[in-house]
Amino acid sequence: AKFTLPALYQPFSLIPPYIWKASPSTTNGNEQAHRNINRDGIGLTLLAGIMQGYQYDSRMMSGMDLLATYGISHRDTASTHVHHAKHAVSRKG
Repeated sequence: AKFTLPALYQPFSLIPPYIWKASPSTTNGNEQAHRNINRDGIGLTLLAGIMQGYQYDSRMMSGMDLLATYGISHRDTASTHVHHAKHAVSRKG
């Protein structure tokens, strides 16, 4: 397709170099966003999807406010042996 090479090679792209260089080189952020959305539910009706999206956006905004105000991430957890062990047990279900 005609967009493939411009998507991979900046000189063929219409994206300005300063934006191209500022963009992440991987899609990990996008993949994480999909994972987070799918955690709220899949196969929902339109209304349920809108309501879940609103709740997701509200949680993300409150986390961003917490970070902006206090410099604390909403996932700020001490990386300790106890935390890792507890998390491993919850994953095993």
